[in-house]
Amino acid sequence: MPTRFLVLLPLLFTQAGLAAAQSSKISQVLVYPGGATVERVAKVAAGAQTLKLSCLPARFDLDSLQLQGDTGIQIGDVSVQTVAREQAPECAASPLDASIRELEDKQAGLKAEIDAQELVLGFLKNFGTGTGASNQATIGSTAESLRRSGLEAMQRQHQLLRKKQMIEQDLSPLLAERDRLIKANPQVRSLQIRLAAAQSGELRLSYRLSQAGWTPVYRAYLDTAKAQLRLERQAQVAQNSGEDWSGVKLRLSTVQPRQNTGIAPPYPWTLDILPPIQVQQEMQYARAAPAAAPPPAFMPPPEFKPAAPEPRFDVSVFQGEFAAEFGVPGLVNVASDGQRVGYTLGSELLDARVLRRVQPQQEAHAFLMAELARPAGSWPSGALQLFRDGDFVGNSHLNLASEERLELFFGRDEMLRVKVEPEQRGGANAGFIGARAEQKIGRAFVLENLHKKPVQLQVLEASPVGRHEDIRVQTVFNPKPSLEAWKKQPGVVAWELPLEAGKTLRITADYLITYPKDARISGMR
Repeated sequence: MPTRFLVLLPLLFTQAGLAAAQSSKISQVLVYPGGATVERVAKVAAGAQTLKLSCLPARFDLDSLQLQGDTGIQIGDVSVQTVAREQAPECAASPLDASIRELEDKQAGLKAEIDAQELVLGFLKNFGTGTGASNQATIGSTAESLRRSGLEAMQRQHQLLRKKQMIEQDLSPLLAERDRLIKANPQVRSLQIRLAAAQSGELRLSYRLSQAGWTPVYRAYLDTAKAQLRLERQAQVAQNSGEDWSGVKLRLSTVQPRQNTGIAPPYPWTLDILPPIQVQQEMQYARAAPAAAPPPAFMPPPEFKPAAPEPRFDVSVFQGEFAAEFGVPGLVNVASDGQRVGYTLGSELLDARVLRRVQPQQEAHAFLMAELARPAGSWPSGALQLFRDGDFVGNSHLNLASEERLELFFGRDEMLRVKVEPEQRGGANAGFIGARAEQKIGRAFVLENLHKKPVQLQVLEASPVGRHEDIRVQTVFNPKPSLEAWKKQPGVVAWELPLEAGKTLRITADYLITYPKDARISGMR
């Protein structure tokens, strides 16, 4: 059976020279919102008693370190040492060193050739500086030969300079990348593990780190002709752990390991009598008294340099969702530079109901909307990009929460004209000797379909609702609304009906509000 070992306390090396350094490779990474678990694999030879793993990044949480060996590999105690990179010669080498040395050798060879060409050109320039007749005769007889030799030398020099420039262009990013890797991981860790390997196999170690995270991103593509919506799920991953993840299997989880694992018991509900008003005012005055001056703030020394910023993610977008895990296909690379890398996690094709929603009192425009059933699975809230018939229309935010239906807006429909007629108002006193006042409000909206095909309308109107028994509201709508309480909201009525191409529709809403004459009514518009 595999053996699992959890390191509880970091120890110092006691027998560091007994184990040969062994490299380990990252096999897979599980990224959480605001953290990640990294799994590495190392080879273990049969009969091995110690194993030293060097050049590990120093930013992971030691308390989270776990070791697991294949069958036949028993794990004993573990010693941990953290040192500066320059104190670990075996960790000074970079995977880019071979490529850098090759380019530097080519650069040196080109420099030698350029220097040789400059010697040739210098000789040709100084040739024939004498003024004697014999020298003039010699120059005259060899002028053509000198011209050809000088032309070839200058062309060769130009070609060498051009090659040198291209090598410098290839070398510069490699040097910058090597410097980045060194600066991102100035300290390294080494593990020395005592074990008993009856047979060869693999040792897997995992640890957690906080310098990583991911956030969801969505794209919604609406096909108005087919009334279908393709919802594409994406993820943006970034990490600044001090070590690049190269060729690893990447998984993304919505679990947050640092969340509370339980709930505190309820506090008793206690009742008490407040102190007299004078005592209460004295207590409030004491709380409002100015506090003592805070100590002076710490000022860093001039040579202080703040650490590189870690990637930030909105962890709250994962609240309220069931745990889910997504696997990124293939092997991926994520550099330790805090830059976000995007991955596609799949898409779903959903049937939608395409509507034109109009809310005349808020805005005299129609908006294209897709209404569909909530897709199955876990959908943490995140940024949403909207596309209508292949065209990008804007950005929004996907937050399903506990909604049963999903509503997405895809911009204005300029081919549906909305006209709001001036509001009609009137008022009078009614009842016995004018004991009650009344207010009459009349509204009307005209909608015209300029499309060449019918469209489905959804018109919303917020009608007045009395919160007191002495406030009475009478409503008259034409045509009659489809819903009297849209989404179970009292007073919000909705008309859902088709509108033929080239046709117009007029909707009227008349309200009669009565209330006691001397009452002050809030909410009157």
